[in-house]
Amino acid sequence: MADALTLAQAQAIVTAALAGARSEPGRFIAVCVVDAGGHPLAMLREEGAAPLLAHIAEAKARTCVIYGKPTRVLRDWADATPNWFHGVRDVASARTGLPLIASLGGVIIRAPGGALLGACGIAGEAGEYDEALGVQGIEAARLVAEAG
Repeated sequence: MADALTLAQAQAIVTAALAGARSEPGRFIAVCVVDAGGHPLAMLREEGAAPLLAHIAEAKARTCVIYGKPTRVLRDWADATPNWFHGVRDVASARTGLPLIASLGGVIIRAPGGALLGACGIAGEAGEYDEALGVQGIEAARLVAEAG
């Protein structure tokens, strides 16, 4: 297996994530899969999902790649050391123009051998569901999910 995420894999992740269970009927999500450079490969927003959710899903995925950690780790660090997180978020925004998201739903995608392939971000559900749907999508594509 090559150490680059393919479009077919990204589409499989999105499809499997969208098929996952929700906390209740009427919860709509957006899913974004980015490659190891943080560039979107596949993104879908369900019809009932708020338009902003697509941008949040992308920001969660790109946060994973930019910082090299799942968003769960950033959430825990932000909770424990808010001044540290705000400083890092400001640097990331100034240097990359991208926000760092410190909430559940950003999951690292690795090859079976451990190489970083990219990340999946999901927004629209409760954080635990966003994260679980990301893991489900990644594992359905026969890749390794790192949620923290």
